[in-house]
Amino acid sequence: MPSFFKTFILLFISYTTFGQEGDFYGKVKFNNNEIAVDAYIVISGQDFFKETTSDINGDFYLRKVPFGDYTIHFTSLNSKIKKINITLNSPQKEVNVVLDYTANQLDEVLIVSKTRKKKIEEKGFAVNVIETKKVAVQSIQVNELLDQSAGVRVRQSGGLGSHTHYNLNGMTGNSVKIFIDGVPIRNFGPSFSLNSIPPSLIKRIEVYKGVVPPHLSDDAMGGAINIVLNGVTKNELRASVSAGSFGTYRSDVIGGYRNNKNGFTARGSAFVNYADNDYKVWGDQVRVTPVYKGPSVLIKAKRFHDRYRSQGGKAEIGYTNVDWADKFLFGALLSNMDKQIQTGATMEIVYGNRFTEQHTNMYSLEYAKKDVFKNLDISAFASLSTLNRKVIDTIATQFNWLGTPIVNDKNQITEWTEGAEASKPTLQKDIDQTFNSRVNLAYKIKENNTLQLNNLLNTFNRDSNDPILPAAESALKEERKYTKNITALSFENLSFEKKLRTTAFAKSYFMDRTSKIRTRTSNTSGATIEIEENNIKSNNFGYGGAISYTISPKLTVFGSAEKAIRLPNEDEVFGNAAAGEYAALNLKPEHSNNYNLGVSVTNITYKKHTVGVTSNLFIRDTKDLIMKFPVGNDEEFFESTNIGKVQTRGFDFELNYNYNKALFFNGNTSFFNAREYTTTFNTDGKAILESYDRLKNTPYFTMNYNVRFIKKDLIQKGSNFSLITNFLYVHDFLRHGTKLGGANKTTIPTQKSLNAGFAYTFPKNKVTLSFDVKNIFDNQLFDNYALQKPGRGFYTKLTFSIL
Repeated sequence: MPSFFKTFILLFISYTTFGQEGDFYGKVKFNNNEIAVDAYIVISGQDFFKETTSDINGDFYLRKVPFGDYTIHFTSLNSKIKKINITLNSPQKEVNVVLDYTANQLDEVLIVSKTRKKKIEEKGFAVNVIETKKVAVQSIQVNELLDQSAGVRVRQSGGLGSHTHYNLNGMTGNSVKIFIDGVPIRNFGPSFSLNSIPPSLIKRIEVYKGVVPPHLSDDAMGGAINIVLNGVTKNELRASVSAGSFGTYRSDVIGGYRNNKNGFTARGSAFVNYADNDYKVWGDQVRVTPVYKGPSVLIKAKRFHDRYRSQGGKAEIGYTNVDWADKFLFGALLSNMDKQIQTGATMEIVYGNRFTEQHTNMYSLEYAKKDVFKNLDISAFASLSTLNRKVIDTIATQFNWLGTPIVNDKNQITEWTEGAEASKPTLQKDIDQTFNSRVNLAYKIKENNTLQLNNLLNTFNRDSNDPILPAAESALKEERKYTKNITALSFENLSFEKKLRTTAFAKSYFMDRTSKIRTRTSNTSGATIEIEENNIKSNNFGYGGAISYTISPKLTVFGSAEKAIRLPNEDEVFGNAAAGEYAALNLKPEHSNNYNLGVSVTNITYKKHTVGVTSNLFIRDTKDLIMKFPVGNDEEFFESTNIGKVQTRGFDFELNYNYNKALFFNGNTSFFNAREYTTTFNTDGKAILESYDRLKNTPYFTMNYNVRFIKKDLIQKGSNFSLITNFLYVHDFLRHGTKLGGANKTTIPTQKSLNAGFAYTFPKNKVTLSFDVKNIFDNQLFDNYALQKPGRGFYTKLTFSIL
């Protein structure tokens, strides 16, 4: 470990102060004698500030409060603020409060404390925070929510269950890391992708564009998406079912229990997804050739081999909010997925039999405690996961877009020359074992300075076996191992009455990967098979910072910069047969200098009108960018490669408006000009030509507009009705770059998509019914290499609370 890390660790140990402390505790009720659940409680005094909420019984606890004089604010959505002044001079002091029950008092709550969303946005990082509560009742996927966010473009290769990656302000692919509650999503297995998690299980989504805060201690060079799941705030059991076009069915259930006497907590969630994905496709990639030769004919056809099924369950048991731990939970996750594979890397290659099956088991242990020692917070997470993945491809029959075998002029079925659809016949089984640990330490130096140390350790091992292989070839054992360790040290300072927030951080990136893979060499006497060994180690160092200044409660400016590194991931290096991805054993890490500068203006009010604006400028200077491209004459498979130099300049802009908290509008525009710089040299080694082509297969101009209307007490008193519409625009972009051209689609055309829907929540908030129409005008929508996405679809969803 570098010496400067050791020095800062000593600060954690050596800096200790002693003083008398005590606890406040009590119960919060309304004046109608009802329990005040989730009442918001804020205590403040000289150099001390703490927040908490009341539990299901109205009880609250404020522990480890130094002796002294304090002001405590109590409020909820159904009460005005109540303030009390109190002195703590004993180990325990009881405070029981009665709140005056009134109508919705959301504005009062915001006066007491900023929302979690606002606190995240004021840390200086370029971030969008998506709160899912209002849209969780709609028939909507998480990826659709992300696609409506400023600076975000979701790239999906088809319908439900298809491969997805994310573009954040010009950075894309695995440069953008996905987390669930701060844990890298790759540990959860492919069936626990963002597309399969119902929004009802999610509390909020944090989208960091470019510079990423150190507590997400991964190599997220291009940004990060952190999914924060709902915790247990009360005993509950909720479920939802939905159905829609293209044979789509989804259901989920979430439940939780907490014993408020001893803190015992149990919570769990489960989901089932199914889709035939038999939507229609057309265009110059969808063609058939008549039996008796002649030119091929363009047709409109249904996808016929793209079924997707996934099931998953996650359970946690342990203790929360007890003296010795804020959170101590043992977790287990089980998930399954099977998916038919319709095409190769592009739609020119059609399959009719190839499919994959995947099963994941993950076991985890999580611990978190604030003030475990004075001013020291700790959180730790460890998991062990096993992914079993199988690819089944044993039939050589060639299919066309009509879903029938191709026959020649002799009425004989045409077969692939190598004996299967994608290559040689295979029943390959991969077993991926991953251990992941994450430790975060935060030490508060007085009130306004915090020192954090974060470490992420990830080890990966893959065992592959194919029973179809000849015995002599199988005897040559393969090996794929990968160790990654990332350490981050950060310092945060608040000054000028907490208006100026500054964060500086440094990161160490260590990688050690080893592979022993069979290679086949053809010669005059046949083929020679041998083991190719490869070992690459690297140590890299990065650093950066973020700053924000709150000029007024409604105006904040922010900026961030980082020298970032992204290590290649396991599938990029070792390949993934199920995803049609070749190995790229010599991939180098990406390096990028990222810069952001932005301004946020919120809650500008005039009578019943409220407006907010956020804008962000960004620069990305990237070396050895890793991108995945189709390879081979038929572009049937993908392979990752390094691109020497890419420069990206751009901005995103977001406008929010609401009228009388009944009519809401959100509009955003994003532009990112990503250019690949290449230099040509003559025989003397002198540069004779430099070109800067637009980055291949990358959209650069998008717009999104969302309108929501809310009406209470429609038809029934106590009901809630919402009407929503969303319009997405993606400007045309180049499939193969400026100069390369290529067969079929050289340009991905401009795309326009309009969605609309409504949701009706019955009185008592127990049942919600929603209906949505997506891609109303049935336009062609494309993404990765002109892979077409679903057309017009109709979906309905029923959400109900059992407890």
